[in-house]
Amino acid sequence: MRRGILKALKSKLSARLLILTAAFVMLAEVLIYVPSIAQYRRTWLEERLGSAQIAALALEATSSHMLSADLARELLTNAGVAAVVLKRGDARRLILRGDMAMDIAVMYDLRAARPWTLIGDAFETMFLLADDRLIEVTGSARKGSGEYVQIMLYPGELKRAMIDYSRNILLLSIVISLVTAGLVYVALTGLMVRPIRRITHSVVAFRQAPEALTSRLNPSLRSDEIGVVERELAAMQADLQTALTQKTRLANLGAAVAKINHDLRNILAGAQLLSDRLATVEDPTVRALSPRFMRAIDRAINLCAATLAYGRAPETTLQPTSVNLHALVMEVAAALGLTREDGGKLRFCNMVDDAMTVMVDGEQFFRVLMNLCRNARDAIEAAPAKDAPCDIYVTARQDDAATVIEVSDTGPGLPAAARAHLFEPFRGSATAGGSGLGLAIAKEIVEAHGGAITLIDNDAAGTMFRITLPR
Repeated sequence: MRRGILKALKSKLSARLLILTAAFVMLAEVLIYVPSIAQYRRTWLEERLGSAQIAALALEATSSHMLSADLARELLTNAGVAAVVLKRGDARRLILRGDMAMDIAVMYDLRAARPWTLIGDAFETMFLLADDRLIEVTGSARKGSGEYVQIMLYPGELKRAMIDYSRNILLLSIVISLVTAGLVYVALTGLMVRPIRRITHSVVAFRQAPEALTSRLNPSLRSDEIGVVERELAAMQADLQTALTQKTRLANLGAAVAKINHDLRNILAGAQLLSDRLATVEDPTVRALSPRFMRAIDRAINLCAATLAYGRAPETTLQPTSVNLHALVMEVAAALGLTREDGGKLRFCNMVDDAMTVMVDGEQFFRVLMNLCRNARDAIEAAPAKDAPCDIYVTARQDDAATVIEVSDTGPGLPAAARAHLFEPFRGSATAGGSGLGLAIAKEIVEAHGGAITLIDNDAAGTMFRITLPR
């Protein structure tokens, strides 16, 4: 049992609970003790007043109203006082007194004393009065025997009685506080501390081994807040374990795909070199099929390259600098071969102000614009020819809060399958044979800059993506 108590005290929550309960019980006992000690003193003095009145009545019962010194001393001793005064009508008579000098130090009147006055008088009696200083106490006479009774006495016996009473109250308070604290501790330990301890152990164990099923919390059937926390924590742990398991499997699968993809890319590169020789073959059938064959190999190589690039760990930090947005858009157009302003099937329009600058990582943001413009170009080139040339527009505007960049085209728009899984890798491709990684990479880079990318318009008249960057 002693070991269990020590173990409980080592628990910070349990120890604090036990100490606080005992402290609050002791505080309650103190609040009870203060008026009770005042009432004890009043009761003690009223008993002395009653005894003194009986002694005075014994004197008045004699025919001569006189007593011998020995008998008077005996009556005073039995009453526990030094002198008695009884007032009747207009007369105030000193009925009994000893042979000492009547040097009164403090006078108390119990007849109309307020509660706070009694409390102050009680502590004054215990701590300030000397045992050899005479005090005078006035109280109402009983049963019509006079208007009031006054007694003179030394406070030593009263002080000792009050100290004994206080000691008994203190011992009783300690016992009550310990018993109450123990009962409250046992009750709260079962209702709160143990469930919280179970939750704590489960959280620690889950952090150390999140994949282990044994670290998951087994929730109880409680309907209170702790029961809700247990069930929500268990559900969260189950979801996290499922996500971690899926993530681990995907990581392993991704590592395997990366290895296969690397080898496949080398094989396709070799096939691409061989396919170049098909262009020199004179056979009409070979000449007709070789462009399609070469485009298929190019798409396969691009897919392998995009998959490998997406599988690499992203940059952990950005290096934002002040970049001229108009010049950056022109670099993208040059890289994609979109420098023609008019004529042909496709026209590129850079409508960004020449002096506009943005605070971005130039290399990373180049990839964003490259992916958006390339998707627009590929969609237009894959669509049936229109009577009028199609356009790609890049516009931008700034205010005090944000920079807004819009990339739009007048192409055929995104297919429904691409819209359903937009910005999802390997699922949101807008063209046949695409990987769907372009928009996913663009979204990651824009969000790393603290911005957002959204699809604004998508219909037969074209598509518009909007990039919002904080200033």
